[in-house]
Amino acid sequence: MEAAVNEPGLPVEIGRIDKELGRLWESSDDTKTRASLLNLVIYSEEPGAIDCNTELISAIASQHAFRAILILANPGAATSDARAWISAHCHLAGKGGRQICSEQITFRLDGESAASLPNIVFSHLDSDLPLCFWSQADFREPLDEQLWSWVDRLIFDSAMWKHPASQFALTKKILSLTDGGTILCDLNWTRLHRWRLALANIFDHSAALACLPGITRIRIECAPGKRVKALLLLGWLSARLGWSLQHLLSENFFLDKAGKHIAFEILETAGPGISLVELSGENFRFSLRRPENGEFFHISMQSRGIPDCTMTIGAGHERVGDTLLAELSRGGRHPLYAEALDAITPLIPG
Repeated sequence: MEAAVNEPGLPVEIGRIDKELGRLWESSDDTKTRASLLNLVIYSEEPGAIDCNTELISAIASQHAFRAILILANPGAATSDARAWISAHCHLAGKGGRQICSEQITFRLDGESAASLPNIVFSHLDSDLPLCFWSQADFREPLDEQLWSWVDRLIFDSAMWKHPASQFALTKKILSLTDGGTILCDLNWTRLHRWRLALANIFDHSAALACLPGITRIRIECAPGKRVKALLLLGWLSARLGWSLQHLLSENFFLDKAGKHIAFEILETAGPGISLVELSGENFRFSLRRPENGEFFHISMQSRGIPDCTMTIGAGHERVGDTLLAELSRGGRHPLYAEALDAITPLIPG
């Protein structure tokens, strides 16, 4: 039996998913092996999300084995309906023609059926493997304590939020429901990994390191709508350097441990997510720039102890597949993320 055109796999009755998955593997040849290291649930309410997420799953399944559960929900639909499909993503594993396959179960939940989300998730997890839940929709109250208590890694992207302050507050509530057991994974933070490495690279030079306590001004340029990303990077800098956020006479600034004033500005300009980070003080200026669509950072260093110089280092990619794969490959928590977020929470737009 073949899947209908434009459907994300083989249509199945929800109550027969496990049996049909079994039949799917029984009918496959000996060159295919099912593999799974975790459960990846992706929840969306955007039309077209099934096609986009199926394509994404297919791309990353070649490097990470899992059971994927894709859910497209439309809680506002006039009629209640629930449909399901199954499929597999197989990729060659070395020589010999062997293929490693990841399963995908896709659900469309309309109207009142969307309220069955916890049952859908719990009923179709692959044994007791870790559960990574990527919410592509906004979090809403009331929060389902039972659902979130099952989630090992909660993935979200703060770059997509229209009201980031309230959404960050809800993620903290989810964390409190699980007594801190759930790991928060913000893809907006994951994309900053290369920026943080590049900034740290500047201060590998001993003369540049000596300038670090003398920073008095930070300038960050970001694309319109990417202010949260810039704030997270600013929060990382301030948390690492032990600065505290201050507010006086409508001005926001940082104080270091010695009481020195550090000014900052975030400017929205055309370009990539972040295009420029500039750190300056008396007699020195260090800048890190990334051109639009560029795959390299351009570093400029101007200081008394360093001959004016420029360097170019790799900036990597910020494609969603690369970012998600990097997050799924992690095993630990994100302590620096929590510190960075705490450092700039009052600055986050509503």
